[in-house]
Amino acid sequence: MLLSLQRVSKRFERKGGAPKDALSDVSLELARGQILGVYGPSGAGKTTLLQIAAGLLTPEHGEVSYDGRRLDQLPAGEWKRLHRREIACIWPPTQSAQAGLEVLEHVAMPLLVDRHDHRGATRRAREALAACEAEQCAPMMVNELSDGERQRVAIARAIVIEPRLLLADGPARNLSLVEQEAVMVLLQALAYEAKVAVLLTDSEASALIRADPILYLNGGRLVNAPIPANPGNVYELPRRSRQAVADA
Repeated sequence: MLLSLQRVSKRFERKGGAPKDALSDVSLELARGQILGVYGPSGAGKTTLLQIAAGLLTPEHGEVSYDGRRLDQLPAGEWKRLHRREIACIWPPTQSAQAGLEVLEHVAMPLLVDRHDHRGATRRAREALAACEAEQCAPMMVNELSDGERQRVAIARAIVIEPRLLLADGPARNLSLVEQEAVMVLLQALAYEAKVAVLLTDSEASALIRADPILYLNGGRLVNAPIPANPGNVYELPRRSRQAVADA
């Protein structure tokens, strides 16, 4: 297994109130080539789950392992290397400090930060945008994007490092049904063809229908058995895009 959470619990102290158990005794495993979905209401612990899976938060109890190594026991330099080269995250859109950048440079930025040469980083950014069918966004400014374009660009920026693990918090949130479908098809192609391990969260199970399994999180607990998606209901990207995903 690439990612393993074993009996993970996380508690937050609240000013003037009782502590909140964000996660309680949560266990899950995720392999490369698998897309796993977790849904639940607001406040269920979905974002905390992703932050712990990424090593951004440390649980009070339990173990989080990436490729057989405890995330909380990695040297700081190794943890940073993983986030530059192997673990990618997609969070809900905010007012980006890079809003004034062109999309192409925005997508290439993770490679430039990791000291890739500008020409190679730009080439890979174009390939990632093409894989997301967002190449037309390359000359646009980040703050000019529509919601659907913003999600595709966010995915392109995440996959440009060629990650082994992709964590996404509501990647289809606030999109039309057609746009939701397009985003989920793309993430499914990443999992199946590029062998990326994908962990998704959303408030609605319907937004995660291409994940397998789908788990329900409420009150910080996984409270029911996996709800299997329909593995036979696979929609493919056009050949050019599928090849670009596999090569990106």
